[in-house]
Amino acid sequence: VTNENKKIIHSIEDLSNEILYAIFDYLDGCHLYESFANLNTRFQNLLIKSFLPLKINIDSKHEFIIEYYCKNIINQNKSRLVLLELSTTTAVKQSLKLITINSLFNHLQSLVINGIVEHKLQLLLKQLASLPCFHSLNISVVGELESFDMIYKLIFCLPFLKYNLLSYGPWRVPITLPIATSEQYSFIEYLNIDIIISFNELITLLSYTSKLRHLTCQQLYSSTTCIQTQRTLVLPYLTYVNFHRCHLQFSELEILINMIGSQLKVLHFTTSDNIMFLDVNRWQSLILQYLPNLFKFEFEYDEKIPNVFQLESHHQQINQFTSSFWIKRQWHLQIQIDAVPFSNNRIIYSIHSYRKKWYHLYEYMNQQNNSIDINSENNRSRLTSSFRDVELMATNRCDFEQYQSFIENIKSLFQFVHITSLNIDLRYSSINLLIHFIYNLPNLNSLCMSCLPLLEVNISADTQSKLQSISINNKITKVNLEKLIEIKQLQFIINLCQRLEFLQVECTNNVNIE
Repeated sequence: VTNENKKIIHSIEDLSNEILYAIFDYLDGCHLYESFANLNTRFQNLLIKSFLPLKINIDSKHEFIIEYYCKNIINQNKSRLVLLELSTTTAVKQSLKLITINSLFNHLQSLVINGIVEHKLQLLLKQLASLPCFHSLNISVVGELESFDMIYKLIFCLPFLKYNLLSYGPWRVPITLPIATSEQYSFIEYLNIDIIISFNELITLLSYTSKLRHLTCQQLYSSTTCIQTQRTLVLPYLTYVNFHRCHLQFSELEILINMIGSQLKVLHFTTSDNIMFLDVNRWQSLILQYLPNLFKFEFEYDEKIPNVFQLESHHQQINQFTSSFWIKRQWHLQIQIDAVPFSNNRIIYSIHSYRKKWYHLYEYMNQQNNSIDINSENNRSRLTSSFRDVELMATNRCDFEQYQSFIENIKSLFQFVHITSLNIDLRYSSINLLIHFIYNLPNLNSLCMSCLPLLEVNISADTQSKLQSISINNKITKVNLEKLIEIKQLQFIINLCQRLEFLQVECTNNVNIE
């Protein structure tokens, strides 16, 4: 070091206490003690005679290790513990025998427990209620349950809790709590419900969480009893909702969104097996009527494809998701096809908010070089057109013949969707699959490939004819090859895409590009 005011650091012992504390903050508390407690007197004092906050994760399955951590580290540092994570069922069972949560854990902020039985959890929740700093609870419940009533009742009574994740599965357990009164409410702001729950049960839980900002519900189902439409929910801070696997009817979703309120800004929604969720007009009506502040919309619909595909009305209307309503909000349509051996093939339709593509840097540079005015009418028209484009993602876990049959089965769908971008996984395929895709997608202008199969020496006459045709007629101007294995692949791309303007390639170490 040239600066005379700075000294050369030869070892970790030359570091100041402040720097060491900053390093220790990134390390697990048990690992800290194992590594430094017996090193020398200075490190003993740094660990033992300090107020350094400890974050501990016990992920061992060995009882003697767990016992050592509990007796010699956790129980000796109760007031310094800020995070405790018990990652195995053995760690949970053994630790809760050796640790009693009480007022001495006065700085504990977060608890993560993976695998706790109901009666132990109820006792633990009662103990947590006395902690002044405790604000985050992540719990996975195991064993038999009759109801979630007492668990959620105790969770809602935690006075400083801001975040809660409760998971249990895959079995259905009811919630029969009454709707909360004005005096019954929780301070939870982030609620993640990873249990099978019905519409009415969700409404009940939300009645207790008037401070809620983020809601995630992993498995939401229709109620078998009459829907509680007469209930009014007061959720003025709720701006984010994620229904991960939603099995409601569309009419139920409309009721729920109406009850949640118009302040939502982000909505994630995943579903399947109900084509009403592909009705673009109902979505537009729902958003216009109940979601005026929504700016981020992530929607995914998973459709299983039978051996004999029949083009239905909802397939013919998919392209309506690229209308001006969706373009204005910069929400894009993406289609993913997934061929799975010995199982149902799938088409996944998704709407997502604007995301930068791999070729956007090229387009930006092109604009700069040509001094394009982004406010000009021509450029606005071009940008509008790009939002209308549809990306097709193709994943493959079966052989070429099976995949080709799948594509032939569904290619009538491509007549109704303006697919301009193809992102294809060719790791387990031949070059024939790529040719087959490009041949059936005449509007492609960009192509992204995970890799390119090694070029075959002998190509059939039919494939050769298709290759010649698409080389002349395709409109591809942008190509991204994520893994180049041999230089012949690069020449193949150049010959295939004769209108190529932008090429992005990642080479393996053994490729000589010179």
